[in-house]
Amino acid sequence: MLKRLIIFVMLLCFAVAGTAFAATSRTLDKNTELHPQGWSVGETIKFKKNTAVRLNDNGEVISGTLADDTYLRPHGWQRIINDHYFVSAYTGGGWFPRHHRYWPGGVYNIALSSYGHLRYKDNTAVTFSTQGTVLSGTVAGKATIALGDGQYGFVTFDDSSILEFYDSGAVKTGTLAEDTALRPAFWQQNMADNTNASFVEFKKETCVYFDEAGNVTMGTIKKAAPWKTGGAVTTLEEKTEYKFTESGAEKTPSNQQE
Repeated sequence: MLKRLIIFVMLLCFAVAGTAFAATSRTLDKNTELHPQGWSVGETIKFKKNTAVRLNDNGEVISGTLADDTYLRPHGWQRIINDHYFVSAYTGGGWFPRHHRYWPGGVYNIALSSYGHLRYKDNTAVTFSTQGTVLSGTVAGKATIALGDGQYGFVTFDDSSILEFYDSGAVKTGTLAEDTALRPAFWQQNMADNTNASFVEFKKETCVYFDEAGNVTMGTIKKAAPWKTGGAVTTLEEKTEYKFTESGAEKTPSNQQE
């Protein structure tokens, strides 16, 4: 009996300890500097007052709402090609008495590398990976990112787009900045013809979802295009959102209700 009681007490202690160190949520009563998870240097980010932050068992931020525009490294930072920002440099004017000439000052814009960082928008939520990179967040500017691993091809995502990444670093979802020709998922078996090498044009300013290979699993069609569904050739309607599966393409519920 005593042995059973001891075992029960030990199990209870482990349960209490596990609860104590589980991820917790905290509402901030003021703008607060906190440490994101996965950072090896003790720098902080300011998170917005009257919003909730989710903390790991070390008190580091898993997710929260930014108080200011903040440069952070996205999870797929190795795939970014426009990782730079602009600053203005000023030169003062001067009088050259020998030549009786005044040389006016000027303003020059200079591009500086952000070393794989993107600017994330204030008053929006970010989620950090265990490596300290951003898995999900809203960018404050356009971002151009390589799509497929080991393949050539880049997609530009729009300002104020929510960018989300897979654990592998591949893009999971984002809003297109321009009309873009992409391959839908399962294109090898469902392309109706090879005129466009199975590329379909997707509409700008709409959200697209990708698999880890960079194929579109859901997106809005720009122009009508032929596609196989259930083995039969059908037409993808323009300005319509589709979900692409192994059996073909189907309209999303929002389109089916129209």
